[in-house]
Amino acid sequence: MTGQRPSRHGLRWNSEYNILQNLKDFRDGQKLYCHATATRGYRNAYVGKWHCGLSSLPIDYGIEGWALPEYGNVYGSKKYKDYLLEIGETQPRCRLEHNLSLPDQCGTTVIMDPPDPWVYMEGCGILEGPSKLHEQFFLAHIAEQSLRNLAQNDQPFCLVASFWGPHHPYYPSEEFAALVQPEDIPVYPSYHETLRNKPLRYSAHRDLKGDSRANVKWPDWATWQTVLARCYAQGLQTDAAIGQLLGAVDELGLADNTLIIVTADHGDTIASHGGVWDKHSTFTEEVAKVPLVIKWPGHVEPGKRIAELVTSMDVTGTMQSAAGAPIDDMDGRNLVDLCQADSEIIWADHLICEHYGHSGDILHQRIAYKNQWKYVAVYGGDDELYNLADDPYELTNLISDRSYRSICSELRTLIIEELRRERKIRAGEFPPSFLEYQLVDSTPLWPREEKMLLFKLEHMEAD
Repeated sequence: MTGQRPSRHGLRWNSEYNILQNLKDFRDGQKLYCHATATRGYRNAYVGKWHCGLSSLPIDYGIEGWALPEYGNVYGSKKYKDYLLEIGETQPRCRLEHNLSLPDQCGTTVIMDPPDPWVYMEGCGILEGPSKLHEQFFLAHIAEQSLRNLAQNDQPFCLVASFWGPHHPYYPSEEFAALVQPEDIPVYPSYHETLRNKPLRYSAHRDLKGDSRANVKWPDWATWQTVLARCYAQGLQTDAAIGQLLGAVDELGLADNTLIIVTADHGDTIASHGGVWDKHSTFTEEVAKVPLVIKWPGHVEPGKRIAELVTSMDVTGTMQSAAGAPIDDMDGRNLVDLCQADSEIIWADHLICEHYGHSGDILHQRIAYKNQWKYVAVYGGDDELYNLADDPYELTNLISDRSYRSICSELRTLIIEELRRERKIRAGEFPPSFLEYQLVDSTPLWPREEKMLLFKLEHMEAD
């Protein structure tokens, strides 16, 4: 929405969580992408999952369309029920195969009309009936209606179709579930990981996500095969729903003059690192790496693959740049320049990411990527170092190997430089999180002078 890091815009965690210094909505005066595109004459529309506040919705920022506050209870919404009436269907039923929070209902069939979105969240199964009953096709239908409305005149437009999935719960329709057979899925490379050389947050994620309320775990690979099969099938269903929307773009004659971007907000740890799922507090590659596909005839070379390190903030920068709007006050960049056939853009050779944990675990992390190296610095926890070229599944944490001290020092320096830059940008905007006051690292590898430098830097800027 902003093209800025969470430390700048202030929404560090999902807004439904009551966490100290976490904003419930964007600050008054916060600029979103829509403000920039509107200045260039664009009509802005947004449909689907919002999850950017409790009180303010897209319409409050001058964006037309439909969204729900917080995460949004799509199957229980009036908009979905109106959709069912429109297509002549009734509320769908779902066969629950596995569910962490409702173990007694595993193997039963329920009506998908929950009082809140969390009721059937932690599970997998199959949505009975035609595929158009699935939330992905519901949203594709709403987005297509919006697209046809936007295309009625010559005014340029920007439409965001924000699909809920492929996020858990994994309840694909029967048509798509049949495309992926559980028994065909091989064991995930880090599934049997013992977590022996990992920080405590890994085992906490694995054990707590088993669901402490019901004391239920998913220890066997056969169960995970079913969960993964439904996850993959829901991914295929999302692809098909996006395809439906792109078909409307073609039908309306807009394909040659429309920038199309497909991406996601996060990945999923599903079945990795000892058998976990969801995002939670660990910044593994399963969480960090998401799809990013860009199509823009005449501007982006078809079939070109980009190896440079990019982020979702660059997506925002690309949207605004395509509309002819400046991107000065954001951390994102314009990816179109990078994607052109004759591009000679010099891209940064490293990347610094932010991660704040999931739902109150309060593990403020900065992650540095450079070449094949990944360093995870954690406020209030142990650090990590991986060689992703040799160890793409992050099985061996090298943080305690003294032969990599120079690599650690180089990547930590990049993190500190980013913190300095950020403090300067944020001066006077709003107080930093108390977690940003000092970097606590229990390993002996971070030099004491650097810790003190960062401590002073944070306090001086905060004061």
